[in-house]
Amino acid sequence: MDALRQVFDQIDIRGGVAVWVLSAHLYAVLTPLVLCVAVYLNHDYLAQITDYPGLLYLAVGFMSAGGAFEVSQNNIDRWYLTPETASANGTSFCDFLFYWFGTLGQASIAIALAGSSWWVVAIAIATAVAFPFTYFSGVATFAPLSIIGLLGVFLAYLAFGDPIIFLQLLMTAATMYFFTVLLRTGNQNLHGFTTTASASGIWFLALAITNGAAGTQTSWITVAVIVAISIIGGFLLWPVLMRLQPTPRPFQEAATING
Repeated sequence: MDALRQVFDQIDIRGGVAVWVLSAHLYAVLTPLVLCVAVYLNHDYLAQITDYPGLLYLAVGFMSAGGAFEVSQNNIDRWYLTPETASANGTSFCDFLFYWFGTLGQASIAIALAGSSWWVVAIAIATAVAFPFTYFSGVATFAPLSIIGLLGVFLAYLAFGDPIIFLQLLMTAATMYFFTVLLRTGNQNLHGFTTTASASGIWFLALAITNGAAGTQTSWITVAVIVAISIIGGFLLWPVLMRLQPTPRPFQEAATING
């Protein structure tokens, strides 16, 4: 019990907030496995459509490892994100590895889809090599990740022909939306929404593979409606979310009770 108490003492969130945030990060670490399932179930199709489908398994490894480093950094930051923490706008080794492994994962996806084209391999390698320099220099920090991520979406659409893949970009926008609210309000519930949105993009790649193998496609109208509803909902929720109060830290709650 002493060991368990020591673990809880390293977490500055409590109750339902802690359960929600920690569950979201477990989801983030495990979600890349859905791509493994999609690749395994549609291996013959991928062998015909893509260049190196086996690299998709490597991508899953990179992304899951990145999620583990994100968990490590959050634990260092005591699971309470503020603008000063390395998990937010700071810089740290675990934070760097989280984003670098994410970049390597996206690079693996790009090569898996169209690695027979020299320019795809060149961009994938260039972004993977460039990221450490951009991260530690603070110049165009996330440009390599953004470039290789956009390339992966484009290549996935060319390969599978399903516009559902573009909803990965919606998840990126949702991640930044919730992350901004989190840092402005200090309400740690938004940490869980940020993490969930960030991790959910891989579902759309898995769905694009599955739909492509089945010979079905998501209509552009469906994608447009989802995007439109999300944008409208985001605008309507913004003033509500911005009124959220900061999540109390345990020592703040104790001080309030004692005071």
